[in-house]
Amino acid sequence: MITGVNTKKPVCRLQNLMFQCHNITPQFRLFWSMKIKVSLFCLFLSGNMLAQTDTISFLQVTDMHIMFNQAGYLPDLMKQREQVRHYDQGEPRFRQFLKTIPEQTNSDMVIATGDLCDFFEAQTVDGRLLELQPEQFSRLLSDYNIPVLSILGNHDAFTYNWRDGKLDPNQYFAGRARAAWIRNLSCFKDGTYYSKSYQVGKTPYRLIFLDNIFYSFDPEKNTEIPYVDKYQSEWLKNELRKSENEIVIILMHIPFSDTVIQQEVSNELYSILTAGSSVKLILAGHRHKNSVVRFPSGRNSQVVQVETGAFAQDVNNWRQMKLTEDKIFVSFPGKTENEVNISIK
Repeated sequence: MITGVNTKKPVCRLQNLMFQCHNITPQFRLFWSMKIKVSLFCLFLSGNMLAQTDTISFLQVTDMHIMFNQAGYLPDLMKQREQVRHYDQGEPRFRQFLKTIPEQTNSDMVIATGDLCDFFEAQTVDGRLLELQPEQFSRLLSDYNIPVLSILGNHDAFTYNWRDGKLDPNQYFAGRARAAWIRNLSCFKDGTYYSKSYQVGKTPYRLIFLDNIFYSFDPEKNTEIPYVDKYQSEWLKNELRKSENEIVIILMHIPFSDTVIQQEVSNELYSILTAGSSVKLILAGHRHKNSVVRFPSGRNSQVVQVETGAFAQDVNNWRQMKLTEDKIFVSFPGKTENEVNISIK
């Protein structure tokens, strides 16, 4: 079992023991303090830490729509994203979040559920397409000690062109976009969908991160979103088979709509996730709203789907999740007080 945990208490214990020794120079203390933090940071991202506490807490943030190097793109395009969507302040706002909220809430990590950036590549003044966003996002994360796990949203695979005085987005180069994100973010080292397992007391948790970036299809194909391709759906079925005795949390960008939940339309992903009883919670974004909905799953169980509003629209659009041995707690947006309490025993 790969396990994980709250890293704050082990860091403090280790540092305190070390700093109790006499005749240690300030430079020595600083060096080993940073070395311990970096080592635990890497272990938490890989899920290879032995459980030390009875709670894991993490922050969910979504739809940041950050735009790096805005001066390098077509001015009309950037002006449209600034005036219509107000996305021009995404980077400083997210930096302030990473600098303050994880520490204030004593959270172990941050999970970003897609639309990390507003686009993958966009048109420049000379008509070229400039691809910088994944690399710049990776550099931003490297400035902070808090572990960040991510999934992709539809905007993270967008190409922006400017035609006839208006924005013309497409996902024609989604394969190239995914490759760029894989190169730049360590959480994608094995691909843009993956899982992490953590042990909290006697309870094993599995967090499954999905890639459901496609949001629009030819009506004639009758494809319902959220959608994952055949390869990912087979991988997901295998992950769920392996986790029948675990508590599963699904992270995906595009949530289930009311028509899917009410089963007015057929959706393969919905059928997969509700076939058993191990999936307890789905965390999503995309629709830029805060919402909680419950729906039934196999063997008299239920799934809670929690949507969080766009961080790009309100810096208080974040939630804290606390995983304990017998319950999952989900906070109200921008607060640590609980909105959702899920019993898992």
